[in-house]
Amino acid sequence: MNEATIAKDSDMRAPVSGTVDRADGAQLRWWRTGHGEPVVLVHGSFDDHQSWSPLVSQLSGRADLTSYDRRGHSASSEPRGQGSIRADAEDLLSVLDTVVGGPAHLVGHSYGASVVLLAAVLRRDAVRSVAVYEPPLYGLLDHNPVAKVFGAETGVWMAHAAELIRSGNPGQGARVYVEKVGIGKGSWEGLFTREQRMTMVSNAYTWLDQYNDPSGRSVDIGTLSWARFPITLVAGERSWELNKLVISELAERLPLARNVTLPGAGHAGHLTHPAELAAALAPQLRA
Repeated sequence: MNEATIAKDSDMRAPVSGTVDRADGAQLRWWRTGHGEPVVLVHGSFDDHQSWSPLVSQLSGRADLTSYDRRGHSASSEPRGQGSIRADAEDLLSVLDTVVGGPAHLVGHSYGASVVLLAAVLRRDAVRSVAVYEPPLYGLLDHNPVAKVFGAETGVWMAHAAELIRSGNPGQGARVYVEKVGIGKGSWEGLFTREQRMTMVSNAYTWLDQYNDPSGRSVDIGTLSWARFPITLVAGERSWELNKLVISELAERLPLARNVTLPGAGHAGHLTHPAELAAALAPQLRA
């Protein structure tokens, strides 16, 4: 990155925050900082906007960054009743309209990446580019016999995590999900701080709501195959094979997308390899 691409301190946006009130009663808490191309960051399951902090540190000198807690996570509220990925996607579009005030580059991690793809399908005019890090769109793999083998084990562990949370043990349920489905063995204490683990436990019931929403397993991305904005598909080199298969399926269905693998990273590359992820995003922020 050369000096011309870095904003001077005097040009930097002072950090601001606020809320967006949705028609169904949800209230979304958002934060904004940086200078440059408008970017909205959409976090995954269990966590919140703070999971983007390492990437925000990398990008704030060249991007106007908005992050928010998705409905039912941390500082954002959620109406009672079964949620849906569509509600999450419409929340994102509301953040674009209300906070950003126009089209933006959308970056999503895990379930947040699924939300980003659906938002782009719903309103292509609101998107400058899309970057998705391992969306768990396992429904796209129903035709893949190899995926069925990997998916069977994943399904068992997800069901176990759901039952633990449902029975009033969100801490153990979150840990099972993180170590058996999300990140890997030893990551619960080896990767996450005590505060991050507390956040995941507090958001466990929202993950259970997502787990109970069958529409979250697949997004009809057909219209994105001819989208005019750049699409970047990101996977960690050390991620679960099932997540890599989803990226491969997306690459097949979106032939114009750019495919990026982060060396040495797993599913939490936004936490462990933020500089490499920032470098992977750089081309689309210049598009």
